[in-house]
Amino acid sequence: MKTGQTISIIRIGHKLMTLAMGIFFILSFFANDDLFAQSTSISFATPDSIKIEIEKQLDNPDLLKQFNFPKTVKRFYSLNSNQANWLRPEQDIKPTVSAMLLLDCVRQFGLQPADYHNKVLNYVLMYDALNNNKLKATVKVEFELLLTDAMISMINHLHNGKYNPFLDKDSIDNGLKNEFNAEELLLKFKNSSSLMENILAVQPQIDEYSKLQGYMKLIAGQYTCDAYETPEKEIRLISMNMERLRWINTAGSTYLHVNIPTYKLYYHTADSIYEFKVVVGKPSTPTPTLKSFISHLESAPDWKVPHKIFINELLPKAIKDNSYFDNNHMAVYDQKENFISINSKTIAQIKQNPKLYHARQTAGCDNALGKVVFRFNNAYDVYLHDTPEQQYFSRSKRALSHGCVRVQKAENLAALLLEKDQQSNQITTLKTAMINYTKRQFTLKNPVPVLITYLTTTVENGLIVYHEDTYKLDNVLEKQIFGEPAQFNKVSIKK
Repeated sequence: MKTGQTISIIRIGHKLMTLAMGIFFILSFFANDDLFAQSTSISFATPDSIKIEIEKQLDNPDLLKQFNFPKTVKRFYSLNSNQANWLRPEQDIKPTVSAMLLLDCVRQFGLQPADYHNKVLNYVLMYDALNNNKLKATVKVEFELLLTDAMISMINHLHNGKYNPFLDKDSIDNGLKNEFNAEELLLKFKNSSSLMENILAVQPQIDEYSKLQGYMKLIAGQYTCDAYETPEKEIRLISMNMERLRWINTAGSTYLHVNIPTYKLYYHTADSIYEFKVVVGKPSTPTPTLKSFISHLESAPDWKVPHKIFINELLPKAIKDNSYFDNNHMAVYDQKENFISINSKTIAQIKQNPKLYHARQTAGCDNALGKVVFRFNNAYDVYLHDTPEQQYFSRSKRALSHGCVRVQKAENLAALLLEKDQQSNQITTLKTAMINYTKRQFTLKNPVPVLITYLTTTVENGLIVYHEDTYKLDNVLEKQIFGEPAQFNKVSIKK
């Protein structure tokens, strides 16, 4: 072993030992300190006064402005009969200590300490709030309420992300009907000896996130307090991509995952991962990130041409050549699905108001969707499908489509989906239908989650790997999380 490696291991060991001693000190301090034991009975002699102060402070607009989720905090205390949750007697302080310890290591989860009242919440204040009978009730309750807001914030950020473009903070704070609610989870586990584990369990339970989180915990936990050793560049990039995965928070061992920057589709099953090359959207027509469920497969699909493509690309070609639609096995329809015969006169009519018309391409060897399409509901009108243009899969950079995702060896993916859905008897029927361009629908008994992500950093075989920022989105997210993008070249880190 090299000297440098030995020194690094010694440093890491020293830090881990220091952290362990610190935790032991905190726990023993509160559990065994004579002064604490003597004064606890005095501090908790008037719980009603604390309850009254909580009710008062929950109506204090100046204090509420400091909260990230003021309405959620108020709902939590309403459910808890406005009783204190963290101001506890000596024998019951473990949840409070666990919450404070959790705030100590937020960077290990790609979060920022400043988001959790770190300038106010500290162990000195915690000790005084729990133990100092001379401390004003207003200060005790401020500690109580801010710690609640910090825990609720952490739960929401770990589960939904802080910068979720699909779910804004106000919607979460107003309460999501029949969905995940932080106040209910915190109430459920407020007395648990495993409070920390229960809160961390709200993170996405998928392989890609677990690998990033494990790597982050390693580098942020071991290198903490050594500024010259802390890999800030890696921490930033991993934080950003963990955040992106929270936006489509999901759990389960079976799912399809398309990652745009890697141009790959990964089919995760309980015992295997299958990999397929894909073509994704061009930067000018990007593939959206989303979460949905593949409900069925369809052989020999028709292609309803998206309006933008019809208006901006196909119609200009048809104006120059009236036979364009016919030559490409396309038919044009009006809004009532009446077929429009294409000639100079109708082309002129369509040109005047193209939004009233649309085109469909029938099944065939030149159909843009190829021989099979994987159907899932989404607001973007994008598909996962086969393609007749197989030559593009030989390219290393495959951001070439109008937004849909084209899959290489789509027949194999379709067969795998049927096999894992206990429909192996349908595979021959599917293949025959694809060969003969016969339209057939194959409904999955158990719809399969499909995730489309934008991860520019992944962990593969235990190593961090960086991918091209195809749509140039990293700087925007980095600025949101960290204030300003750091000046470094990702390509120079590792490739």
